[in-house]
Amino acid sequence: MGTGGVTRRSDGREPAVAGGWAKVVVDARGVVTGWSSSAQRLLGYPADRVLGRPAVELLATAHEAAALGWPPAAAAPPLARSGPTTAAAPPPAGTGPTTAAGSGPDPGLGPGSDGDRRPDAEPHPRAASAEYTRSASAEYTGSVSAADAGSVLLRHSDGALLACRVGIRPSAAGGPDAGWEVLLGPATAGPAPDSELDRALLEALFTRSPVGLFVVDPQLRLIRVNPAAEGMQGVAVEAVLGKRPGEVWPEFSADLTEQVMGQVLRTGRPVIGWEKHGRPPGDPGHEHVYSTSSFRLEDAEGRVLGVADAAVDVTERHRAQERLKLLAEGGARIGTSLEVTRTAQELAEVTVPRLADSMAVEVLEEVLAGEELFPGPVRPGAVLRRAASLASGPAEPAGVYAEGEVSTFPPAAPSLDALTDLRPRLVGSVEADSAWVLQDPARGSRILQDRVHSLMVVPLVAQGRVLGVATFYRWGAQGPFRDDDLTLATELAGRTAVCLDNTRRYLRERNTLLALQRTLLPGELPHHHGVEVAHEYVHAGTGGDWVDVVPLSGARVALVAGSVPGRGVATAAAMGRLRAAVHTLSDLDLDPEELLARMDDLVRRLGGGDGPEEPLGGRRYDRGTEPPAPPGGAPVTGGRTGAPATEEAAGTPAAGGETRPPATGTEAGCTCLYLTYDPISQRCAVASAGHPAPAVAQPDGTVRVLDVPAAAPLGRPGAAFRRTEVDLPENAVLVLYTPGLLQAGAGGAAEDSADRAGADPSGAGRAADEGQAAEEGGDAAEPARSRLLGTLARAPGSVRETGRMLLEALMPARPRQDAALLVARTHALGPGRVASWDLPSDPAVVSTARSLVTRQLSAWALDDAAFATELIASELVTNAIRYAGAPVRLRLIRDHVLTCEVSDGSSTSPRLRHARTTDEGGRGLLLVAQCSERWGTRCTEDGKTIWAEQAIA
Repeated sequence: MGTGGVTRRSDGREPAVAGGWAKVVVDARGVVTGWSSSAQRLLGYPADRVLGRPAVELLATAHEAAALGWPPAAAAPPLARSGPTTAAAPPPAGTGPTTAAGSGPDPGLGPGSDGDRRPDAEPHPRAASAEYTRSASAEYTGSVSAADAGSVLLRHSDGALLACRVGIRPSAAGGPDAGWEVLLGPATAGPAPDSELDRALLEALFTRSPVGLFVVDPQLRLIRVNPAAEGMQGVAVEAVLGKRPGEVWPEFSADLTEQVMGQVLRTGRPVIGWEKHGRPPGDPGHEHVYSTSSFRLEDAEGRVLGVADAAVDVTERHRAQERLKLLAEGGARIGTSLEVTRTAQELAEVTVPRLADSMAVEVLEEVLAGEELFPGPVRPGAVLRRAASLASGPAEPAGVYAEGEVSTFPPAAPSLDALTDLRPRLVGSVEADSAWVLQDPARGSRILQDRVHSLMVVPLVAQGRVLGVATFYRWGAQGPFRDDDLTLATELAGRTAVCLDNTRRYLRERNTLLALQRTLLPGELPHHHGVEVAHEYVHAGTGGDWVDVVPLSGARVALVAGSVPGRGVATAAAMGRLRAAVHTLSDLDLDPEELLARMDDLVRRLGGGDGPEEPLGGRRYDRGTEPPAPPGGAPVTGGRTGAPATEEAAGTPAAGGETRPPATGTEAGCTCLYLTYDPISQRCAVASAGHPAPAVAQPDGTVRVLDVPAAAPLGRPGAAFRRTEVDLPENAVLVLYTPGLLQAGAGGAAEDSADRAGADPSGAGRAADEGQAAEEGGDAAEPARSRLLGTLARAPGSVRETGRMLLEALMPARPRQDAALLVARTHALGPGRVASWDLPSDPAVVSTARSLVTRQLSAWALDDAAFATELIASELVTNAIRYAGAPVRLRLIRDHVLTCEVSDGSSTSPRLRHARTTDEGGRGLLLVAQCSERWGTRCTEDGKTIWAEQAIA
């Protein structure tokens, strides 16, 4: 802001003189050249009767003035009234009475041609009328800078004599012939603006004004100071005159003051509202702030006289603004994380040193542990621990208690009182002999050592629950705390308490989630001769990631990885349901794509997204969309029913011709990868539902990502699930993982995805988006996947060390999502552990089968299992020959269990019956079930296989 100049009227009208004054312009010859409307109302003459005539014709004669007792100076000189007008001079200013009466002839101006006048004329009544005063004051607003006003007698147009006051100043037109501006007013008018009013204003500014005023000369030496400024600075006027501000008041922003004054002196542009700081003698304990405006002083001819400074104490306003700034900053900086100690430390960083010289935060132990709190005061025996402390001084450490250490208070301490009645407290003066200071050896000695003079204690309360207490100390130059400081500290503590309560609730939910997740996740993975496995978990609070190892029949094993979108207990529960479903469906010995199809059906039913019912394993499709072609020519099969891939790609609508809508439950959108490995054939089959494909490291050092047909997550519309099969040599390393392992890819793209999932409470798109992105080339997870392959190529021999190395290379320091990792090294089950025989479809071969089993078990030193195994093989071979067709094959597998398998060419599965005592048959499968730990059937491309397992030592 500034005052660049004075706005002048541009409408052609003369400004009015304040206080009832009228303006008349007289040139250097004494001729009237300007006649304002105010002058016409004052004396009654229209402008055409006055302009061009001598001004002295308006004055009373000396005889008329003497008749009324006026001095001769109040009338026109005789020569002036009778002589030529060209020699007239401006009327002199005189002093005398303010009223007059008289009459006399007027040769030039008057009411009539004969110049008749009343001999006893009185002052004209309109001279003092209110109407005249109002109209005259509305005419001119300029300032007057001429001689003092005197009194004269003027002749009214009706012949009456009018006592007026007069002021004279040079005309604004300038030049040698410019003349004069004569200000006229009735005797009752106010003082002339440029004389008495200006004098009174200057006197008030330098005697009674509450605004501090400093005047310096062009050399910045003080030449005048008013009492208000003297009180601000605390130095007598006599001691400062002739000195520069920096010499007299060096502590009052002296350099800035002289810099601003010098700038104003050079440029002439005023500087408005700049601030200077200092401690006045009336309040030496507090720093005051003064809002100052500086402007240059010039005379009428433009010469620079100096600079004036007007200063106003705005300390209270400044403090209020600083408090608002601190409160706004606290709202932005406190609560940026869900960590108790970090939130407490943020409060300390905001308030020290701007509000306090040091502070400390204690919180209840339940807050740190994320446990439940009850409304009301702190219960007796509650444990408080130091969460944060900070000091502005050099004292180390900042507090008497270390972070996490138990903090105690004596019975009379203000902190205990605040925790009891939940009200903040201000201790304006800390006494060294206070009971609570003497009873607290730790804090008391530190308070005395730091010379603390005041403190504030504010309980941290949110929704009526006490979470802790914050204590603020002052010992420095800021002075004792005030009530405004306590209000500010209470507001900041309230913000902190809400953030701490949010953190406590988060910790409680996270602890519940982890407890539930640990019960639902596998502890130790089962031992299997076909694979050597190790798994790792990173818990970040989402709760939906898992990996698993499921033993299958025939010495095979299934490796599983899955991720449920969202976060929280519901997500962990959904993960547990899906993991249990995978285990249950694995017992059916389904192919990977069929198992995922049934999982998809399950997710749709759980989510309420079922349309008309389809057969289990039915094909999913997206309307008008075909699945991508199989990559790399890998063998791809359709569904369990053996339908061609082209038929599956086209898809058929569900019963009734309707497309099934997507599921909407907690499990909807989850991703899953299901991989089976047969250590006998060393063949791997894998299918995916929107999950990242596994990585494989060959024994020769080559690493790659398996080409798995892309498919949408479970419960989402998409192409049919398909599997790919690959051969894996001995000691190949498979790495299965969840999308969270790639969350640090591409400069935090996964963090952005996590933010989106956090913004959506259901998190329905997190795993699906990341899983799909992981399947597409060139996506945001590609850099992380490249690091995964690079790390896998350098991995050591141990699968556990490989898993840890992958986590260190890929996981960020502060993960936003859970991650699960499964590393498996494949092993082959050699011929020495497998024996198989092709049998003719002849009932007589049953005895031969029993003999083959007996000899093989004897070779394996498993004679104890010979009787039960002979019985199982006999019953299974008999059923295959009697109810199925060729080819019939008998196989024994020695793994962690002894497996007896019989395969045939029929796809009809047997059914266990409980025969009655009078039945001659129907007890074969019952005997098999009784002699084995578990048994089952799995379908093959050319029939089925019935198997039974027995435990071996």
